[in-house]
Amino acid sequence: MPKLWLTLLALSATQLHANYAEEAYEATFKLYNVANSGTCSLYQRPAPDTAIYLVTTQHQMNGAKGDTSLLVLREPQPDGSYQRHDFKLTIRKNDQPAWVRHPKFDLAVLKIDHITGTYKALPTTAIANDERLRAAKPAIGTSFLLFTFPHSVESVRAGFPVARHVSFAAPPLLSSDVYPTFYADFPATAGDSGGPGILEDPQGHPLIVGMCFERENHDEKVATEVTSTVVKHPLYLGNFIHGKYLLETIEAAAKN
Repeated sequence: MPKLWLTLLALSATQLHANYAEEAYEATFKLYNVANSGTCSLYQRPAPDTAIYLVTTQHQMNGAKGDTSLLVLREPQPDGSYQRHDFKLTIRKNDQPAWVRHPKFDLAVLKIDHITGTYKALPTTAIANDERLRAAKPAIGTSFLLFTFPHSVESVRAGFPVARHVSFAAPPLLSSDVYPTFYADFPATAGDSGGPGILEDPQGHPLIVGMCFERENHDEKVATEVTSTVVKHPLYLGNFIHGKYLLETIEAAAKN
């Protein structure tokens, strides 16, 4: 009888545990400015740090006009619906960036002291360093999820991201020091930038393998007697920055 009780308790705990994809989905948000729209995700460092760290691309932050952008939150309603809540973020102070940029990559982190509204943030331990990535054992062709707002499209018109299936188009376990970015196979488009790529870790939690920052095209130069132009042919690939560099930039923002 005790063994049966323990088994039922374990099954109950498993059923109550949130799905890894849902955990990451709830921490992914639209980042909107009158000049552009993209994707971001939220993270928390261990206590005693109470700040929230918004991770996105530099080009999203650089391209924004003015001193503020909107973090699009999703507010649950009593009837089961959601309403969007645009929380204003200060992204510049005295014409200077309020975010921290990675010195080499298209990666930016904004430290937020307080958010008014409903949101969730992942612990920074959910971001893959080399050790955590090896433990998940991804390989060429391994599928993972990407949450984004392609061309600003929302899956539900209250700020919900679109879930996309992608796969590693390059060896994921090569040294991230030597190969800091990797390709993934999917029809990347505008608005995917800043989206987190998610695997399930060995404990059933989300593992952020990296952040999408650009789509890949083949540029063909076409010339005539009177003009020339460049035709961009989509390769249906997205480029990702390894999670290790997300962690580095969050730590830099925490010290800033």
